[in-house]
Amino acid sequence: MPKSTTAYTTANPPFKLTRVVEAPRARVWKAWTDASELQHWWGPKGCKLTVESLDFREGGFFHYAMQYSAGSAMWGRFNYREIAAPDRIVWLNSFANDRCGIVRAPFPGDLPLEIQNTVTFSGHDGGTTIALQATPFGASDAENAFFSAMFAGLAQGYGGTLDQLEAHLRG
Repeated sequence: MPKSTTAYTTANPPFKLTRVVEAPRARVWKAWTDASELQHWWGPKGCKLTVESLDFREGGFFHYAMQYSAGSAMWGRFNYREIAAPDRIVWLNSFANDRCGIVRAPFPGDLPLEIQNTVTFSGHDGGTTIALQATPFGASDAENAFFSAMFAGLAQGYGGTLDQLEAHLRG
């Protein structure tokens, strides 16, 4: 099996990223669907993730806090729209408050309130291809333009998150 690889495209929209990891699909699926696993790898590099709740079902929520060494916690949430084990998860991702309500991003710009993410898992030769796609959901023209201008940052952010996933899977 080749060493892990990452690729992304800047097609407007959606943002797409593909990563091949050296772990069986069942193991990768568990890492994406179990709170005790998500807390070890989800989120940007350098932040500690606290899982407030995980209700992994269609219509359920993953509510979490991201804490950097300095500053207050930033909250986020997934609203699961589709779960097709062990192949696909679709969710709306947004910044949140401590009660799981949607809030604007804590930085300047017109980031869409919600971004629909679709991740698929394809197993092969003992490894798994993870294909992620992100698209603004219910966004204005300004929010769509802002999202499209963020592709390099999204590649870095999601890439760092998937780096952490790989480290977690190896550990």
